[in-house]
Amino acid sequence: MPERLLPTADPIRRVLDAVAQVTGELELESVLDNIVRTACELVGARYGALGIVDTAGELHGLIFHGVDASKCPIRETPHGRGILRLLIDDPRPIRMAKMTDHPVSVGMPAAHKHMESFLGVPVQGRGKVFGNLYLTEKIAANEFSDEDLAITQSLAAAASIAIDNAQLFQAATARERWLQAGVDAVDIIEKEGWTPDVWQRLSQHLRSVVGADLVRLRDAPDESTRLLTDDELSAWGLIPARDTGLLLVIEAGGERLCAMELAWRGGKDTVRDPIVEQGRSLADRVAGAWLLGRRRAELERLAVLEDRDRIARDLHDVVIQRLFATGLSVQATLGSLPAAAQPRINRVVDDLDETIKQIRRTIFELQTGPVALTLPAQLNALANDSATAMGHTAQIELHGDISCLSDELAADILTVLRECFANVARHAHADVTTARIGVDPSGVRITVQDNGVGIDQTVSRRSGLANIRDRAVARGGSCKVEPRPEGGTRVDWQAPTG
Repeated sequence: MPERLLPTADPIRRVLDAVAQVTGELELESVLDNIVRTACELVGARYGALGIVDTAGELHGLIFHGVDASKCPIRETPHGRGILRLLIDDPRPIRMAKMTDHPVSVGMPAAHKHMESFLGVPVQGRGKVFGNLYLTEKIAANEFSDEDLAITQSLAAAASIAIDNAQLFQAATARERWLQAGVDAVDIIEKEGWTPDVWQRLSQHLRSVVGADLVRLRDAPDESTRLLTDDELSAWGLIPARDTGLLLVIEAGGERLCAMELAWRGGKDTVRDPIVEQGRSLADRVAGAWLLGRRRAELERLAVLEDRDRIARDLHDVVIQRLFATGLSVQATLGSLPAAAQPRINRVVDDLDETIKQIRRTIFELQTGPVALTLPAQLNALANDSATAMGHTAQIELHGDISCLSDELAADILTVLRECFANVARHAHADVTTARIGVDPSGVRITVQDNGVGIDQTVSRRSGLANIRDRAVARGGSCKVEPRPEGGTRVDWQAPTG
């Protein structure tokens, strides 16, 4: 490795002053701008550029000096080819009097500034190449000198420390933003609960906290948290070479809760923290809050059922027995009462009997529980009861918070599934049937699929299917029955919870 030249005594002071200047910043953009501007001033270069090399070895984020980008007629960003590529492939200093004479030169665009002399130095430290410093057009000479090279190398060594510090500071700040976003997301879920627009509100808050420029919800049935592809960025009207984005997928307990896209304009240069890992960490926090909320709801439902069972026992063991004993006592006194009073006593006994009957009905309702609260058990019973007729047991998945269901809507869910299973038993000749019930504060969606012969499209109406359609329409929902491309039938039934 060639020995690096040292600047002479006079420029040392200028280099030290320049080092103090470029290392005094923590904002990465300011650091990069200071480095390239200071380098041009130190060696008398008319133009300069500093390019960052990413982990894939590509050049991006060029910072210019001496060129007004807003007035430059060239709209295409340099890609790191030709001479610019030399320092990427072989990070050693390059100095030449005339760039166009070099064998790897690819020339300049037609409207490019005239440039001849060239000095390129890698910015590297701790075994890592951060970028490359390019200087052109020595003002007071035809080419850059050995002293210019020594000065630039000294500045580049200091610049590597400054860039490293700035990137670490940027990454720490980004991690802090993502951590705060996770805390806020959990707070939104725990305090405000599950509402129809909870994911929209959460996505907008995340966009603000993590500094994203764009956000939108999307379907991602088989995806996990990852960077957006170039095609996805382009479809959003973004520029893949400049912008970056994240697909954030939140799932818990095997259920896909939400998927959203976040995008940063110019993110290839500014978003340097590991956003995929940060996104996954945030998704885990949200999933944990959702599971905790569901567990609390289940415990609350269990407590309600236990209270109902206790009240039913008290009614049976205490109240009914006392009323029954009171009725017997009243009846025993009939023989000793005047004949005129006996009809009134009989009416009292009859009223006691009717009260006991009403209490027995109440006990039955308390022990069976509301339809919504006992829905999981009833779904399991329905699958078992239908297995004989179908020739197999349907697989039923229930997702969401069933506490938002009314008893009437829960009863409709059972009716829809019962009718779908009956159709499978009568017509489908299937050996696999699945039913997925999704519940959220906005509505219920039931999807039933089988792998049978498929629905006969020539049959215009079946009373059972017409019945579940009518139930959906009466609730302001819809029902769609159609054959599956791979064989069998699919029923989609949905209705609002309100």
